Amino acid sequence: MNSSVLYLVLLCIYNSILFFGRTLGLNVLLFNIPVLIFIYHVLNKNKKIFNKKGLLFIIPIVLLSLSFVIYDNEDFEYLNVIAITGMFILMYVYSFKNYTKFSNLFIDCLRVGFKSLNYVGDFIYSIEDSFGKTPKKPKKDNQKLKSFIIVIPIVIVVLVLLSSADMLFGSIFKTIYDNTIYKIPSLFENIKIWDIVARVFFMVLLFIYMGGTLKYLLSDYKEDSDSDEGKKYKLDKFTLKLLLTTLNVVYIIFDFIQIRSLMFHHGLGTINYAQYARTGFFQLMFISFINIVILLISKMSDKDNKYNNIMSIVMIFLTLIIIISSFYRMHLYEAAYGYTILRLLVFVSLITETIMLVPTFMYVINSKINILNAYVIIVATMYTLLALFPSNYFIASNNIKRFHKTGKIDIYYLMNNSSDNIPLLFDLYTELKDKGLTIEDYELQNGTHLIFYLYDYLKSLENRTIFEYSISSDIAHEKLKMYKKELH
Repeated sequence: MNSSVLYLVLLCIYNSILFFGRTLGLNVLLFNIPVLIFIYHVLNKNKKIFNKKGLLFIIPIVLLSLSFVIYDNEDFEYLNVIAITGMFILMYVYSFKNYTKFSNLFIDCLRVGFKSLNYVGDFIYSIEDSFGKTPKKPKKDNQKLKSFIIVIPIVIVVLVLLSSADMLFGSIFKTIYDNTIYKIPSLFENIKIWDIVARVFFMVLLFIYMGGTLKYLLSDYKEDSDSDEGKKYKLDKFTLKLLLTTLNVVYIIFDFIQIRSLMFHHGLGTINYAQYARTGFFQLMFISFINIVILLISKMSDKDNKYNNIMSIVMIFLTLIIIISSFYRMHLYEAAYGYTILRLLVFVSLITETIMLVPTFMYVINSKINILNAYVIIVATMYTLLALFPSNYFIASNNIKRFHKTGKIDIYYLMNNSSDNIPLLFDLYTELKDKGLTIEDYELQNGTHLIFYLYDYLKSLENRTIFEYSISSDIAHEKLKMYKKELH
């Protein structure tokens, strides 16, 4: 326990150094890798890894962390943080057992996420008991860890003091500092008491939560998880038949109208086609998701009912038409109003739902298929691919192409806090300038011009530390640095 607690303390201090007051970048990867090593070591040492397939979630965790190093995408920062947290929880629960029921997986994820807080007290008591015992001869690993804890802070303090005392010695670090836009953060510069209080507060929160989670996983989680294994959730057979039949009738009528109106422009009467086609995609997307849930409930409640199986296959086909309709509507809407992150997410969600229909169809035919694992793999893979996709660059590029065709662009939307857009926006600025066009047409609501935005962004890049590094911001800085005089 002593070595785990000391390692956890180091992780919390390390977290504060990497993240406090900084944007997300290389620091995400630098933090998650030692956390993964620590968690694996603790679970493996206590023989709590019963299903090694759960460790496969390490792959999307690392890839999602790597996306922060590649891109500088503010829109996905919070989504990726939530996704990484979710992947950690899935890694925990799947490491204990393989799941076949959504209800059991959902409940166990909630347990790890929230019930761990109940074990904070037990974790603290275990620390007191561990350090309160009669001292034993320190283990070799524990002694090494303590040695690092003692040596590292002393070496850092000595280096800082020597750099201040000797200009020549200090110039070695100053040269490194001046020749990179990613500054090595000073440990003793502009220290404020409230910063120290905030750092300590968040370190303590992280320490007790991670400690409580590990305490729960190592003690009572397995018993809690197994207690729900035998529970079954079923609906009445007549209710299912009525629901599937009624919805299929409704969807047949709806799909007929969709094909007739969207594809052939028939039956619209006085309704404006553009307005008709560019609405309803969100509703249809959620309806298709609801249909998948209904199909699963139907199969789980009565696996061998032939009528329900036939109705389920019909619903899968009709749901596919609904998804295509939603996809087409979103395409028309995007062509008319431009490209945004939200609209890209709709496309990805629709593609994901389409892929999920394949294992759903197979599950209706053969109930022995582990549909839950298939869904988890599909969703985790699709989100990871989305995080690794240059979404901001793609959106900016397509909006600029649309501008060249239509003369319309939402420049305010593109002037966000993402470095991915910077090279494209600078090229747009120089292109307009070379053609003798005035930039005043693209003035923001607050009066800030594109050129001022690029200048301000250059200054923000020059103030970043090495922990905030990303390939995207590095490319943006090199682009703007070439024209620094012009930006001034």
